[in-house]
This record gives sequence, structure tokens and C-alpha cells, in this order.
Amino acid sequence: MIQIYDSQNTNFDQNGDSVLFPEECTVEAELNGTWVLNITHPIDDENRWKYIEEEAVIAVPTFMGKKQLFRIDRVSTVTEDDDTVTAVAYPIFWDSTDDLFLLDSRPTEKNGQEALDIMLAGSKYTAQSDITRTATAYFERRNMMDALNGEDSPTFIQRWGGEMLYDNYKIIVNDRVGGDYGAEVRYRKNMNGVQSDISMENVVTRIVPVAYNGYTIDGSSAWVDSPNINKYAKVYTKEIRFDDVKMEKDASEDDEENGTIICKSQEEIDQALIQRCKEQFELGIDLPAVTLTVGVVDLEGTEEYKDFKDLVKIGLGDTVRCYNKKLDISTEARCIGMKWDCIRDCVDSVTLGDYQTTFVQQMVSTIERISSVFRDDGTLMADKIAGVLDAMQTQLRYQQNAAKRMTVRAILFEDLDETSPLYGAMAMGTQGLEISKTRTADGRNWDWTTAMTAEGIMAGTIIAGIISDKTGKSWWNLDTGEMQMTGRFRQFTSSGLRSLDIFNNQINLYAWDSNGEYLGSLRSATADDKTFKAVELTADYGDRVRLTVLKKGAESGESANPVFSGSKDYTAMYVIDGEGNIQEIIGAAFDDEVPYIRGGANGFFSACGERIDVQNGLITNITEATAFSGTLDLISGLGWSGNGITEVDRTKITVKNGAIINYTESTEHY
Repeated sequence: MIQIYDSQNTNFDQNGDSVLFPEECTVEAELNGTWVLNITHPIDDENRWKYIEEEAVIAVPTFMGKKQLFRIDRVSTVTEDDDTVTAVAYPIFWDSTDDLFLLDSRPTEKNGQEALDIMLAGSKYTAQSDITRTATAYFERRNMMDALNGEDSPTFIQRWGGEMLYDNYKIIVNDRVGGDYGAEVRYRKNMNGVQSDISMENVVTRIVPVAYNGYTIDGSSAWVDSPNINKYAKVYTKEIRFDDVKMEKDASEDDEENGTIICKSQEEIDQALIQRCKEQFELGIDLPAVTLTVGVVDLEGTEEYKDFKDLVKIGLGDTVRCYNKKLDISTEARCIGMKWDCIRDCVDSVTLGDYQTTFVQQMVSTIERISSVFRDDGTLMADKIAGVLDAMQTQLRYQQNAAKRMTVRAILFEDLDETSPLYGAMAMGTQGLEISKTRTADGRNWDWTTAMTAEGIMAGTIIAGIISDKTGKSWWNLDTGEMQMTGRFRQFTSSGLRSLDIFNNQINLYAWDSNGEYLGSLRSATADDKTFKAVELTADYGDRVRLTVLKKGAESGESANPVFSGSKDYTAMYVIDGEGNIQEIIGAAFDDEVPYIRGGANGFFSACGERIDVQNGLITNITEATAFSGTLDLISGLGWSGNGITEVDRTKITVKNGAIINYTESTEHY
């Protein structure tokens, strides 16, 4: 049912002021783009058409729900000869363009949900987000829609990322919207109702790999071919650099720890480069970019419809596998645009686009960095972890599909009543178990947040006592907080820079500034000649090394006073009290022979007949003295009975140059 509410009527829980019977009513939505409702209504005898005016609200069914609100923005002028009226409306959340102005909103180091809550605080709008990464943005004198995803920087999408859905007064911004529900379409050229755009611009079927320092595959055929190379009319050849493959002589100290492949021979270089190329082909570098615009309604009842029937079930952001019968290849695309027929309450047409980009920048003759291999800062991704997660998701996807079809292999339990205390779902079978308490943003599936498979456990919250490895060498007692680790522990900053490394009795701390420039380290050190080890404080700020202590009550980074500082011509150590009062106690200019203690004595004194000089409180020389050497025999105790001595205790002491080097004890009886 399509209803309309007068601009002054905000009681949307009740029926509208009138029910409309339009000739046409569609909602067109783009992923992270414009959502617009277009309606054409006859000029009817019941005068329903007169309710269609600026600022009125139309409630229609869409892919987001049975009652979605759209505010009319403009209405066509009706003349005597007209028999219809047309109007354009936008999601009611877009009212925030005018009635939610952010004078000074500053979400600082917040995740997506926290940031949106701050931006919408005190308004009638709400938000939902599963973005866990933290960021900071200052929004000053900005309307809400502009702050979300406008042209001016910063925007929420720029800082936190994500994809948006509108659900009446609620905005949903998740890492990605939609899902992979196994939909597949099969297409070929010259089909009614289907417009296809296949771009070969970035296809690579032959890779000429180049390792660090220019090493290539040995031989005349220094390339690796895709399994799909013969499916195209020509060979698409590109050179790709893999700087994470190095000869041993070119490797740096930390390369192997950071995932760089170290090769000792040309044969190993060849093998590593071939493997890197195969990984690129597995990621789809040999597949064309596909954009399909499918008029689902146009295809109904045609022979071709069976190849596209899955499209009636997909939503915005869903992943669809597109099979090209001519090329015999399958690519993945996402629903990046949708037209919804609000009268029939079904999909009218969809646009499937190649949303996953293989390259960071436009393809050129030499590719300097592959986005699927490197992060934005050039560091290598954790392939092993990504592989484990992919394997878990794949197994659970298979299980979920089986749970709906084959109860022998898997079972799906679900309670869809949101008011029920048992609301939720559990799927269990041969591949594992998964549990959910929430539906996806589009309401068409469960958001499986907790899962257990043979590959491991994935959950938002895990309550446990002791977590241990198989050998018991590494464990964490969550009840007491005690932890023991065996092996290597490394920590990185949110931008991928190394910050802590503990390995083999070594603790290394690394400091970086906000621009990612190296500042210095506190770490273990080894002399160049390998004769000794030490703890080293290294700074990359001119030639200065500084330790600081804060004044009493000062916050971090404010009013810091140096405890030790060094420069080319002076070194000093200070004592600082809690009020920030400084007293220099030891100092020296580098061209002096010795440091001095401020306020110390100057002069000399005698010991054992020898002169000892003192300068600034420090002894500067001690000459060798000819002190006593020999044996001392001492009576150290007596015993007697009556009037006579019965025993004597003796101690014999050996002295050399005035120092006692040995002694013996004995007792004589009488």
C-alpha cells in the first residue's frame, strides 16, 4: 500500500491522510549515492492527487521494508490539459540536510557507532554501524548529510569508510552492506532487457614479474601465463614489480620478519616470482571488469529470464557471480544500483558493477604496487590470517545453504519473532556451528557473528578462563591476568608501523611521529665487534637524546622538563622535584677530560702518607702506595679457671700493601 501524509502530520505509526493509486512509483538507489522516488499519479475524481504537494511524505514498500518514508521535494505544475501529476521525493533521513546543523561536533578516537552517536546527539535521527576502527574528525558548521558523505573534507565516509543504507529516520553505515547469498546470473550478448559493459582495460593474462633490484625469471620466457590466456583474442601482457622478493645480499635486517621472501639463488627467485604471479591470477587479475544493467521486469516471461531469476532476490550491495557463456569465465560483481517497483513491491532493474578493484591506480605499462598484496603504506598484508578467515567464511556459507535445503547434513533453527526472548538463529552441521541474534541491515538474512568450525572460532565476545597453546608453553589466565608467552611478540600501530618487538630476551620499542617518520628506539644493542651487548636509547632528532619527567599535576606532553639531555658540546644530569625545580648535579663539556659534580670539593687529602687529588668532587688520581705487608698475631680471647688461664684464642692475619688478604683462628689450652 502507498500512503501519503500531509506535511504537518508526523504520526507515521498511523495510517496516512490518503491512499494513493499511482500509475508509476519507483525508487532508484545507488550504493553510497542518490536515493530518489519518482511517482506519477492520475488526476482522479477522488482528488487523491491533491495530497501530492511539496513537503508531504509518501510511505512506500522498498527493498528496505514495507513502509519507507520519502519527503516530496518538487511537484510538476498541473495544467488544464494534464491527466497526471508527477513528483520527486527523497528519503526522510535527508531532512537532516536542513534541520540538523553541526556547529561543532568532534568525535575523537571513536569507532563508527560512537562517532555517529555524537554527530546525531539530541536529534530525532539514529544510527547503526559495525565499523570498529577508530578515527577523529572535526565537523564545524556543516549539515548532517554533508558531514556524512559530502564534497567537503572531512566526511564520515572519508575518515571511517563504510557503505550507507537509509531506513526512515535511521542511517545504517556498515563496513559493507548486502551480502553474498549465492546469487548467480548467466549472460550473453544481444539479450533483450540486458545492457552489458565488459571492460578489458585492466585485464592481465601474462605477467612479466620483476623482483627487488631488477631480478627477473631466468630464460627467454621470463613471464607467467594465466589459465585463461586462451579465452581472449590477444595476450594482455603487463610488467609487475614484486619488491617483497629479494636476493639474500639485498635483504635488510627486518625483511624476513616482515614477510619478505629471501632467496639464495636464481632458482629460488624464479620459484618465488612464479608463485606471486599465480596468486595474482587467483585474485582475478585475468578477468574483465563487468557492468550489467538488467531490466528484470522486461525479462519476465522470456527464455532468458531463467538466467537472471536470482536477481529478484538480491539487495543493494549484494555480491553476484556473473558467468559469461561466450568467454567461459565467471567474475564477481556487486549490486551497485537498483530500481524498485513500489507498486508491485519487487525489483524492476539492477546494475551490477565490478566493485572490487584490483589496482590502486590506473593500469600503466609498469605496475608499481598491487593493492591486493600491499597496504596503502606499502607494508605486506597478513596473508595467513586472511586465508584462515576466508576458509571459515567459505565453510560457513556452504553450511548455511545446506541448512536451508538438506536437513540430513545441516539444520537451521530460527525464531523470527523480534518480541520473543528466544529471537535468533543457529545453524549446525558437518562444517561447524554458527549463531546470530541480529538480522542483516536489509532484513533478508541473519548476521552470523559467532561461529565455530574445524578452522577455529570466530566471535564478537569470548568468555574463558585459560587460553593456551597445544604444548602449554604459552597461555593466558583471564581470571587472574597472568600471561606466559613463548616465541615472538610484535605490535604495530594502526597505520601498520612497528611499535614493539619482543624476541629472544630482547625488547625493542620504536617511536614515530604523526607523519610516519622514524624518531628513535629504546632497544637492545650489540657492539660492532660483537664483544658486548647493552641497552641502547637511540634518537633520530638531530644529535639529541632526551628523557623527560613531568611537573606534578601536569598532563602528558605538557610542561615536560629534561632529566638528561645531550648535544655536541655539553652533557648534564639533573635532579627535578615534583614542583619542577631543577638542580644540575653532574655535567661535563666534551672537550674536558672528566665530568664534574656541581658543588663538589676541590683540593687534596692524604691517605697512608700519599697525596690524593680531588676536582669537582671527583678523585682524579691515586698513586701507588708502599703500605704495610706482613703477618699480625693477635690474642682474640681468653679462658681461665680459678686463678689461672686455661686457654687462649689466637687470630693470625696476613696483610699485603695495607690490605687484609687472609686470616686463621686457633686455640691453645693450658
